[in-house]
Amino acid sequence: MLEIYQRRNLILTEPNPGPRINYVVTLQSNLTGAKDVFPARLTLRYVPDRLILKTNSLAEYYAEIANIEFENFEAAAVLLMDDFNNELVPRWISLRLDKQTADNDQVFHHETALEDRQPKWGNPRLLDRLERY
Repeated sequence: MLEIYQRRNLILTEPNPGPRINYVVTLQSNLTGAKDVFPARLTLRYVPDRLILKTNSLAEYYAEIANIEFENFEAAAVLLMDDFNNELVPRWISLRLDKQTADNDQVFHHETALEDRQPKWGNPRLLDRLERY
């Protein structure tokens, strides 16, 4: 298993082609591996600041995530959020981890949603247009 900085270095970025414009990037991925946590669907939404994600870098990053033994589903969501937030430093970011398979007899759907934004950034008209989870 890689150290945190090595793992985060797997998330590659490039310059935002429209840094003066507020726009939302939405990416969905199916995550596998990580016993008792995945399979799950990851939905990542962010308003870029200076950087955008190079999506072709995600395969290697997700392969590394699959090898981590998470204490619980929420711990996986927090780690993913911290990694993407740290590397992208977006104006706004939202991460949703959604598991449709049964955890046990009482829970058949498990979901965790996290959100963060830069201080003093706000664009409610843009965010209000987004489809709700």
